[in-house]
Amino acid sequence: MNQDEASRQNYYQQIARCFLRHQTTMFFLPPRDLVLISDWERLGIPLEPILEGIDQTFSKQLKRKKKRNIYSLSQCEKEILKAYASYQDRMVGQAAPNIEPGKKTSKARAEIEAFLVKLPPEFEELKELFKKALAVLSQPEPDENKLEELDEEIDLHLWKLAPEEQKEAGLQEVQQEFPGKPVALLTEIQQTRLIKARRLDYKIPYVSLFYY
Repeated sequence: MNQDEASRQNYYQQIARCFLRHQTTMFFLPPRDLVLISDWERLGIPLEPILEGIDQTFSKQLKRKKKRNIYSLSQCEKEILKAYASYQDRMVGQAAPNIEPGKKTSKARAEIEAFLVKLPPEFEELKELFKKALAVLSQPEPDENKLEELDEEIDLHLWKLAPEEQKEAGLQEVQQEFPGKPVALLTEIQQTRLIKARRLDYKIPYVSLFYY
């Protein structure tokens, strides 16, 4: 095994170990999670923020009034991306202290404005949510909590607007990956995956700055 292969194997193994250390009822990651790790590797996301994001996901789960089980890495992705954004800020701060402020805000505004220009008719009801996001992003110090809330609202609309046959196919897929798990949990995993797929397919931007 050459050095690159060993490094890649270590990347997958450390992520799997971190997740399975928290989720002790599982013994291995399902195929879709391995694909997700491959995506993170391709994007160049280092191990540090991924492991931090997984730990943070389970930590937050313990503090929730309404507990939920975490059976998929896709349920950790939001916290992983937030951790990666913080990681990038730390690295940029070390390498280039004079980086232009508001760069992420400008990029987010540009992507939202471009999406609104070509807004597909089926997503017309998202227009007001994105306009609210632009208003928040226009502030000197955008409210990150408000932007996260708007992203959650957008996700709920994307789920509601998804074709029923697409939902059914997604549910069957997660039932095969996680046999015997509660329907509520399977639906949550299915919902997370379907929303992400629709955002990718239709190039629907996020409004939270940690995505940029």
